[in-house]
Amino acid sequence: MSESLQVFGGAERAGPALLYLEVPALDETMARLKQRGLNTEPVHTGRTGTRFAALHDLNGNRITLLENPVA
Repeated sequence: MSESLQVFGGAERAGPALLYLEVPALDETMARLKQRGLNTEPVHTGRTGTRFAALHDLNGNRITLLENPVA
């Protein structure tokens, strides 16, 4: 499996963004973020057992942490 990330900058594209990050252990990741003063929204569960929780950066961009046990 190949993974990649592309980031584009430019005033014409400025605005809130969405970013999804797959993590191996959502609860552990959320605990580490909390230790650094970052709080996530509540955990939600998808249809396939996927679990996810979001947080926002200082610019209002939404970052969703995703744990996918069926991957």
